[in-house]
Amino acid sequence: MPPRAKVIEPPVETGPAWVERLIGHDAAEQTFLKAFAAGRLPHAWLISGPRGVGKATFAYRIARFLLAQPMQGEAGGLFGAEAPVVSTTLDMPREHRVFRQVGQQAHPDFRLLERTPNPKTGRMRSEIIIDDVRGIIDFLHLKAAASPWRVVIVDSADDLNRNAANALLKVLEEPSSNTVLLLLSHAPQALLPTIRSRCRKLVLQPLPRDLAAAELAARYPEIKAQDRELAVATAGGSLGQAIRIIERDGVGLLREIGALLASWPKLDAGLLHKLGDKLGGRDQDAQFDLAVELLGWWFARMARIAATGERPEIQLFEGEMALISRMQAAASLDRWLALWEKVSRLFDRVRSVNLDRKQAWVAGFLAIEGMGR
Repeated sequence: MPPRAKVIEPPVETGPAWVERLIGHDAAEQTFLKAFAAGRLPHAWLISGPRGVGKATFAYRIARFLLAQPMQGEAGGLFGAEAPVVSTTLDMPREHRVFRQVGQQAHPDFRLLERTPNPKTGRMRSEIIIDDVRGIIDFLHLKAAASPWRVVIVDSADDLNRNAANALLKVLEEPSSNTVLLLLSHAPQALLPTIRSRCRKLVLQPLPRDLAAAELAARYPEIKAQDRELAVATAGGSLGQAIRIIERDGVGLLREIGALLASWPKLDAGLLHKLGDKLGGRDQDAQFDLAVELLGWWFARMARIAATGERPEIQLFEGEMALISRMQAAASLDRWLALWEKVSRLFDRVRSVNLDRKQAWVAGFLAIEGMGR
């Protein structure tokens, strides 16, 4: 007989589907495991919390755990030689077959509902459409193939348009047996009340600053402690966001934005156009989005400081507190919030109708400058 071909396993990738560790959310895991052990597992869970706090990682851990349970009558586990997953933890080694199948979206009893590319434009849609939900409905009409469970992750429920949300609601109202839907949401209050009411709620809280700082120090010992501290402060308890800030040089970007803001009310035109050129360059969509997030986060910080009079532990850039004092003296907090809503809508149009990024960035800052006149 000819020798059997060697099976080459695909490389282990990165991203939520491939992350086995969940940091700081033991209580949420135990809540799920207690429901599972009691045999009263809700068919839908609404997992909410800030962006990057670990919602997707948590959902994938649940999916792998359920899909690795042995079929009825299989004492040896799903794949014989592999030990069944114990119900005291959601941990699973990366070498486990189910881990890889879920990560590659190759498990027959698993589906991921997310935004998809528009075939006409090739660009990612800004929302989940009803056709995507119909695919999930078709999947749920099938019988489980390799597991006693079927699992759907909705990442995120915030992206569902009205028709898609109503279609998903019907699934929640008439759930199939042994099916679990995991809905992720950054802003659950914006979801349909009928969707919220049909889900068991789990809120993942922001991580304590010391825990996030320790994790960043372990991951990026080569990064200056001051830069890690700024990333943690900016991320607001979201480890995923702190990691994103570090890996995309968000700290440097924040300093550039800060230097530009610090020149207010007469903005430094050279700095403004230099940063506009950088963010408007080719293939800089991700950096532009990060810059918009950082600017929005700073405005929220400014509003909080102005409203409460609190003194932050650290200044994010030189002259930050003096800048906030000048802004308070120039206009009321309501006017500043109204301005940011206007600027935010401008930046949203960059994504939706493909406006020139530099032009939008400059226009946004000129609007900010106008508040000082």
